[in-house]
Amino acid sequence: MRMRLIRAAISVGMIVGALAILGYLVETSPTPGTRPPASEVRSIAALEPRAITVPRQWVGYGTARPLNSADVPARVGATVVEIAEGAKAGATIAQGQFLVQLDDQDFRRALEAAQQQLTAIEAQIASLDVEAEGLVRRIELAREETELARQDESRVRAAFESGAAVARELDRSRMQTIVAERAVLVLAECANQIAPRRAGLAAQARVQESARENAQRSVERCRISSPLAGALQRCDLEVGENVTPGQVVARVVDGTSVEIPIRLPASARGTVAVGDPVRVTVTGQRGRAFESMIARIEPEDDPVERTMTVYVEWRGLAASDRLAPGEFVEAIVAARDGEPRFVIPRRSVRTGHVLEFVGESLRPLKVTVSHSFSGTLPETGLDDEEWVVLSEPLGPGTVIAVDGGRIVGSGIRVAPAKAAAR
Repeated sequence: MRMRLIRAAISVGMIVGALAILGYLVETSPTPGTRPPASEVRSIAALEPRAITVPRQWVGYGTARPLNSADVPARVGATVVEIAEGAKAGATIAQGQFLVQLDDQDFRRALEAAQQQLTAIEAQIASLDVEAEGLVRRIELAREETELARQDESRVRAAFESGAAVARELDRSRMQTIVAERAVLVLAECANQIAPRRAGLAAQARVQESARENAQRSVERCRISSPLAGALQRCDLEVGENVTPGQVVARVVDGTSVEIPIRLPASARGTVAVGDPVRVTVTGQRGRAFESMIARIEPEDDPVERTMTVYVEWRGLAASDRLAPGEFVEAIVAARDGEPRFVIPRRSVRTGHVLEFVGESLRPLKVTVSHSFSGTLPETGLDDEEWVVLSEPLGPGTVIAVDGGRIVGSGIRVAPAKAAAR
């Protein structure tokens, strides 16, 4: 019982002490001071948006490729006997420069055989000419002989009718006339065969001429040269290697003229046109940018990727400004847009809202972005290069904060100020 009383007394004492401490803290706590409303007004960079005519920009990507390039094939099957000393990847070559020599001995022999056959046919044609001249003379003599035989037959027939000649003599003279006429017919038949024989020989000559020309071309094709000036991309042959017709032996690329097929969203069709300006930037190299314009537009869209393709060309590029074929680029196409729209800096928009000045405070204003624009707009007085174009116009006299992410404490008065260049 005694221990219980002691514990109860201690507990009551602790509670009384805690209440005493709490009362002391309340009595001695400082009274919070009051602050009058701030008279200072904070200036915030502001912009009064207005409608500006800017081009509709479409962003696309593509890979540069040469306008002029050639996969040089072997047009005959033969063995490589020589490769030009300068025929190495990366070497600069001129149009018509020698690259590879193939073995042409078989084709030269075929050329010689065709030439010999053609010579033999020409000799036969010449022999026909001589034969034709002889036949003409022999026919003249045969006709003269026939005329004499007919005259002799007429005299014998007159003598037979007057009784001065017998029937046997008449028959003999008639037989001589028939023999003479038969000789004329045989010679005329031989003369008539001259033209078909000449035509046949002429046809054989044309066949041999074609064979000779084919053999000559095969000999010429054994010497492979560059069809255009440029740089050698590859030449992977070795001496002694056998090549087949159609096999690519070298690739030549003209780097002075390139084109880029640029894929744009299919929705860009109808807004872009040939001649629209294009700014191309090599991916990963922001300092390398090129200006050009659309040269061609493909008539069909890609139904799978929902894209359209436009082509940009550069011709006669200097070595310092040259785009290497195969480089991946980003392109911005500036399509014509004649409708003025409200344009504001991209940094003014945060989560689909801008900060609007209302009296001496800022409040969020919801906006809808139509598309973006990259470039400078001196008429705005800002040096920003990234802008957004609004779908709906802002109300008249609307002033917004240039920096849409600015945070202003409660009770602080704000006033719009002219934005300075960054």
